[in-house]
Amino acid sequence: MKYLVLMCLLVSPITIANPLVGTWEFVSGEYATESGRVKASAPQVTSTKIINESHFSYITSSGNKFHYASGGTYQVKGNKFIETVTLGNVDSLIGRTMSFTYEVKDNLWHHKLVEDGKFIEYEIWKRVE
Repeated sequence: MKYLVLMCLLVSPITIANPLVGTWEFVSGEYATESGRVKASAPQVTSTKIINESHFSYITSSGNKFHYASGGTYQVKGNKFIETVTLGNVDSLIGRTMSFTYEVKDNLWHHKLVEDGKFIEYEIWKRVE
């Protein structure tokens, strides 16, 4: 019982309340484009996303070449991960706020972005142990 109490004191309440805090590796994704949906997966596309208590950042490469990097602030509200991009190399994303629905199952983070009733993207990330 002493160990259980000690563990409860050592585990951050933020981590318990927010299952996204940590480091994540890209597994796969599907994206809407002007010509239809496209899919991507590791290892052809590699990306690492880091989430702390208030900020996120990620860096993505494709074909062993730098592709994207971005970061900013976020909020978790229910099953919504709401990110506001404050920096990055894609000008059209700077200042943009996006509200993803999400679910974490078995160390996999699934998130989906639908805007104005239109599918934008669906991604799966794996927690880095």
